[in-house]
Amino acid sequence: MFYNRFVTPFLFAAILAVISGLSLLGTPYQAYAQQINMDQLLVMPVPDAKDVCTLDPTDIEANFFIAPDRELAKNFQNVATSTFEVDYRVEQNACGDSVWPEEAFEAFEFAMDIWSVHLSSSVPIRIDAVWNELEERTLGSARPTRIVQLPGVGIPDTWYTIAQLSSMSSRVIRNEIDGVNHDVEININCDFSNWYFGTDAKTPPGRIDFVTVILHEIGHGIGFIGSISVPTDEDQEVTEETASIGQGSPPRPFIYDQFTVDGDYNRILNSTLYPNPSNALFEAVTGKRGGIFFEGDDTNMSLTEMPTDRAKLYTPETYRPGSSYSHVDQETFTNTPNALMRPRVDRAFAVHTPGPLFCGMLSDMGWPLGVGCLSFLAADAFIAVNVSEIEFGVSNEGRTVQRVITIENESSSAEILSGGLAIDDPNFSVIGESTFSLQPGQNSQFIIQYSPQNDRQHTASLSIFHNGRNVPSPIVIALSGEALQSNQTVRLEQSFPNPAVGAAGTYPTIPFVLSEDSDVRLDLFSIDGRHVLSLVNGQKTAGRYTEAPDMSSLSSGVYIYRLIIGDIVESKKLMYVR
Repeated sequence: MFYNRFVTPFLFAAILAVISGLSLLGTPYQAYAQQINMDQLLVMPVPDAKDVCTLDPTDIEANFFIAPDRELAKNFQNVATSTFEVDYRVEQNACGDSVWPEEAFEAFEFAMDIWSVHLSSSVPIRIDAVWNELEERTLGSARPTRIVQLPGVGIPDTWYTIAQLSSMSSRVIRNEIDGVNHDVEININCDFSNWYFGTDAKTPPGRIDFVTVILHEIGHGIGFIGSISVPTDEDQEVTEETASIGQGSPPRPFIYDQFTVDGDYNRILNSTLYPNPSNALFEAVTGKRGGIFFEGDDTNMSLTEMPTDRAKLYTPETYRPGSSYSHVDQETFTNTPNALMRPRVDRAFAVHTPGPLFCGMLSDMGWPLGVGCLSFLAADAFIAVNVSEIEFGVSNEGRTVQRVITIENESSSAEILSGGLAIDDPNFSVIGESTFSLQPGQNSQFIIQYSPQNDRQHTASLSIFHNGRNVPSPIVIALSGEALQSNQTVRLEQSFPNPAVGAAGTYPTIPFVLSEDSDVRLDLFSIDGRHVLSLVNGQKTAGRYTEAPDMSSLSSGVYIYRLIIGDIVESKKLMYVR
């Protein structure tokens, strides 16, 4: 049975603005004129999923947990910059199921919500999610459905996943290929008995976190995949100590391969050192050339404050199809924020984020990034915001109030400042553009609107996600406003405390609220109607007010306070005790 699910509507344009051939974060990035001839599209199949990524569990109790960034998690629906469409299906009544179990479905949805704020794509990413019986101790497998090239987009003569090239070109490339309905294929082992389907990143002992596995597998489907291969038999034993790189005739590399180097920083694509195919390539992919590393500006920057300064890939001495080369090193990145893309998953372990390293790799490979990844990749830019809080005053239901904020990339910056805005309450919104990409010295103004949906006080947070390095991301600005009913000009509220005990030095406070500028008269009367105090008599602007009459000369009793605005008269009682 199939289910189709749209994770989050595409809410704003790609954050990575391509500006005259410059990248957002200093990586070479081609400026596209969008004069694309789809007749020139090149398409290649990808090896079976088991040959791309087979994710295994370990028996290690890691007790290591990373939840999504708190502000991002609060704003998943508001800051999503990519859309996922998923067909959930069960392979031939696998495990006796006819549909995905509800708890697995919900965990998959949560994983896609996480990815939706880390990537930026106007083209929906479509996934074929298969509930399947896999080999023992295999958690899942994944692959892109095709690799593609499109002249004029990306690095020439280089294969990209369908998802990435679609995002880069703003074209639904799968629609151009007969028989291809998805960008990513994921198989999940329904026969594994120790899944943890919770979304709290608190995996119990002995259990494997389902969300972590899904995040990992989607990572392979969107581009964490290299093209090195080694001849193996049906039991996946190496039959010849030689390796090749690239696909097609002549063989062309994946975008991932463009950034891989050996321990001496020699490119793996250097055919002088690494003929294709060759034993030299085999030695590299089995760790005998000092290891293989992913080398890119943003990748390296993501490791600045980490224990290691190089992105080592997984190259065990025994070649492992589906694991070697297309993962980060198991040992190097154990129990770190970059542990998601290791080849094996520990028990009592959860990483609910791509992590800085993976975001840096995606940036180097040209993936347009969402605010989640941008927050990891601090550029040499300095952000300034002209307000620390925004007060909208008092309005009415159905009316709108607007304020303007200014975000600046300070002139001392050396790189582009980019990011996006999100608000966590439907009574407030960003009107118009909600992303920014600012050259040093530039600023941009954003309209923040208060549209109250009910008559009460409202508060919210405006989160400004950014890649500046001077302050943490996001910058959070408090929003507040208050509304009366749609046809209400004034609201007179009950005094407090009530009763007020004057002997303790406490006098009553009388609050009232105006939705428009008005002539106001507020008086205090005794219970028999005698005027005793005049509290307000004059013009007041829209807003919330309090008056605290000095009743020290008055006797104990019940008093009436009366508010008059034009032909509107409201009154309430208070009790005063000396």
